[in-house]
Amino acid sequence: MIFETLSYNPGDFILREGDIGKGFYILEQGELEVTRDDVVINEISLPGAMFGELSELLCHKRDASIRAKTGVVVKYFDMELSQFVEENPKFAVKIIRNLGRRLCRMNAVAIQGNTRNDFLKNIATSGEAEEGERVIRLLVIDDKPMIIEQIKDFAKDSGWIIEGAADIETAISLSETYDFNTYIISCSLPDEGAVELRRKLKTNPKSSNAPVVGMLVKGDDLAMRKATDAGFSHFISKPLEKSKVTSTLYEVLNLDASDQYFDLDENILFFRVPKIITPELFEDIKGSYSARIRITINDGIENVVIDLSALQEVGEDSVELVGEFTEMIEEVGSPFKIGFVVTGEDSEMWKNLDGCEEAEIFESIEDAKNQMT
Repeated sequence: MIFETLSYNPGDFILREGDIGKGFYILEQGELEVTRDDVVINEISLPGAMFGELSELLCHKRDASIRAKTGVVVKYFDMELSQFVEENPKFAVKIIRNLGRRLCRMNAVAIQGNTRNDFLKNIATSGEAEEGERVIRLLVIDDKPMIIEQIKDFAKDSGWIIEGAADIETAISLSETYDFNTYIISCSLPDEGAVELRRKLKTNPKSSNAPVVGMLVKGDDLAMRKATDAGFSHFISKPLEKSKVTSTLYEVLNLDASDQYFDLDENILFFRVPKIITPELFEDIKGSYSARIRITINDGIENVVIDLSALQEVGEDSVELVGEFTEMIEEVGSPFKIGFVVTGEDSEMWKNLDGCEEAEIFESIEDAKNQMT
């Protein structure tokens, strides 16, 4: 496999919009910005991410520029993609996944009617936030207060502001007062209230571009068809499951879904392994490892706690997800102290992972905090 390792400084262009596609690149380290007409439309920070392959594959001019946001190192392959795939068949799957993720992002932007930059600029700020801090505000509309409280509880660690409304009139009044980033509407509101509310939100310039998530009783196909026809972009099912609700909201808000599983508390980086690990979530979390470890080192944090208490079942995916995290920690050579929050007969098995031989086992987050700080 022949490639050239190239380094770029912040602001340097790797690819320029309008150039003829030749060869392709794989990101080794650093962060990239994707721009079109000098507007940032995406970022690339996942080590191993491939870029520049589409224009090479289609023999088209490049439709966007890519520049270094930080200092970056890339591998440049000066060869036809078809030849590369023939010689390295496993990369065909990687390319398909890469293009699939790109298509999903493009669809999300199209649904929201905004570029990523516009979306971030439109995030509301309020007196409840520190100056300059972005605030994400969601409105949940359901005539059952318990559902509103449940969603508030799901998002309590996110920093988002969750408002609730039990009827259309209250929802409209709130939508005219605040800039909500997303509306979550029960499709079980009386008199087809969900469809009526969606129509009113769409005709109001203040709320017309905000994505709308429908809440449906699982299996209610008729309600889903009506809501889809009315312009609902995403759906969550009742009874509500935290992992599915939060992952949907992160997707709708065009945010990094892995954020909800990492937290800095005093001198500890907490990694909360999700209850269920979907392939998409696996890639999102794994892709954030490098940046999170760099930030942790930069902040002088020396302790890492991996919380496995919510994990529904120990399987190959969970072992690989945690194993790659601890392996990357070991590779950077920083003297992190690692702990696991886990119970049961399999608790000691996690100490067999790379760099975890001296790890401590705790029964709760509180125990970990007390003994590692």
